[in-house]
Amino acid sequence: MPYLTTGLISNKESANKNQSVRFLVEISNEDTSAVAIQIDGFFYNGSQKVKYVDDFFILAAGTVDLRNYYSSYEAFEFKFFVTSQDVAISVRGKDSAGTLTAFYPIMPIEAQSFSERL
Repeated sequence: MPYLTTGLISNKESANKNQSVRFLVEISNEDTSAVAIQIDGFFYNGSQKVKYVDDFFILAAGTVDLRNYYSSYEAFEFKFFVTSQDVAISVRGKDSAGTLTAFYPIMPIEAQSFSERL
């Protein structure tokens, strides 16, 4: 089961606005069966990590879903948990004018913590 993350995204203001005010997630299920998907979104308040998105859904085989989340924070992170290797996820930001601002990379989350590897 893949566990993926955007890692910490810096969304610093320019001209008194955050770069991205919306966070778009496109999910494509290329599997032959339905898959379960969990999306967790976090914003950072100083050093405190606060969960603000808790989205669980089932995506039918061969379908695509577009999710749209609020992201007007200086720093945020999204994590994705899917039940198939055959799911493609792409993420990007959108500014207040509706213009796409950035494509964000997604990377695997290590399955083991550092202490478990010692």
